[in-house]
Amino acid sequence: MEKQQLTSMSIDELWALHTDVDEIIAARIVAKKAELEARLAQLQQPTKVIVDQRST
Repeated sequence: MEKQQLTSMSIDELWALHTDVDEIIAARIVAKKAELEARLAQLQQPTKVIVDQRST
């Protein structure tokens, strides 16, 4: 959106735009948080150690 478009908008139109952008950003944050929590859960899982018994 160009600056000229923003300057010609009414206060109500600007507020509606603000509300729309706020909702979009909030949804992206929620999605990213879920993705990061899933990755963190994977990292916190205990790993299995495979021991090569032929070397004993």
